[in-house]
Amino acid sequence: MTSAKNDKQSEPKGKVLALGNAAATAASDRQENRRPSRLLVSFILCVVLPLMAATLYYAFFATDRYAARAGFSIRGIDTNAGIDGIGALTGLASTGSTTSDSYIVLSYLGSRELLEAVDLELGLRGVYSSREVDPLSRLDADATVEDFLEYWNRRIYTQFDPTSGIIEFEVQSFSPEHAQEMAASVLRLTQTLVNELSANARRDALRFAREEVELQEARLRQALSAIRDFRASEQSVDPSASAALEIELIASLEARLIDVNARIAALRQTLDENAPSLTALRRNAEALAAQIVERREAIGSEVLGESGVSAVSQQLALYEELEVERSLAQQAYASALTSLEQARRDADRQQRYLAVHLQPQAPESAQYPRSIRNLLILGFALVAAWGIGALMTYSVRDHLT
Repeated sequence: MTSAKNDKQSEPKGKVLALGNAAATAASDRQENRRPSRLLVSFILCVVLPLMAATLYYAFFATDRYAARAGFSIRGIDTNAGIDGIGALTGLASTGSTTSDSYIVLSYLGSRELLEAVDLELGLRGVYSSREVDPLSRLDADATVEDFLEYWNRRIYTQFDPTSGIIEFEVQSFSPEHAQEMAASVLRLTQTLVNELSANARRDALRFAREEVELQEARLRQALSAIRDFRASEQSVDPSASAALEIELIASLEARLIDVNARIAALRQTLDENAPSLTALRRNAEALAAQIVERREAIGSEVLGESGVSAVSQQLALYEELEVERSLAQQAYASALTSLEQARRDADRQQRYLAVHLQPQAPESAQYPRSIRNLLILGFALVAAWGIGALMTYSVRDHLT
């Protein structure tokens, strides 16, 4: 009795447990069946619809853009030969280096100055903001200068090869003729910029050379004025020449005195001391000795200054200093004149010029937008983003359950 009763009580419990497991299994199956449908819906929303919208845009709405290209390089004339030290300081010795000019041009191609010049010439704002252009490619009619410049930098592409110095650029517009006109205008304005750089370099070189000539000329004038003042104060045209003449004259008198003394000594052996000829020779010797003393006193050999140096020596030292300064001033002035003439010759030649190797041509077909490539890139990006998002979503959901 007891065992039968226990069997009856245990039967309903087994049946209830079986029903609960079946319900959980059915719910799990329904959830698994709903997952593919949610995944498909997310794929359609995140990938298919945006890709279809992009396809419709490129197929029916996107405005064709035409591109015109041009290429050039900046060349310089080497003027190093024949330039002296002062000429090298003028900057002409480094005009062959045009790498920095190339980077200046690259910056100019994306600058507001170029944009405003081309806009003034060709009316870029009106072309880019035309109603015929699709909204995604159109410039806002009320765009600020900064927005216009940002739009311009999306319509111009530049390439620079530092090894060869070649610069190429591409401009885009919505008609072949306008694209060619834009490229020609940009090329012409760039050439004007390079010419201005060359002209500025020539003006700077000539200005420095002229200033150097004026400086050395003033130095030479000052040296000549000092010599003139010295001659006026010392009453001597050339103290060194005067001193040399006086020394030569004293040497001549001393030679004559030696000769007279020799004759006196010879006559004393044969004649009396009071002989007329011997007396005349002695008077002659006395006169020569007096002349020698007078000449020596005239050149100041016996007059010493405060430093113990004779007045003539001081005069000669001062005059030699003035002469050295005059000589140096003359050499510097001559070198400055040579540099000025060299600068003038170089100024007659163009230091920098634009060597164009690729002239702008009117395109025959639109190169932009590149629909197939853009669609492929967009499709890959959408699929990658959707896949990563789906994996992250289900990974988080599985960890929570």
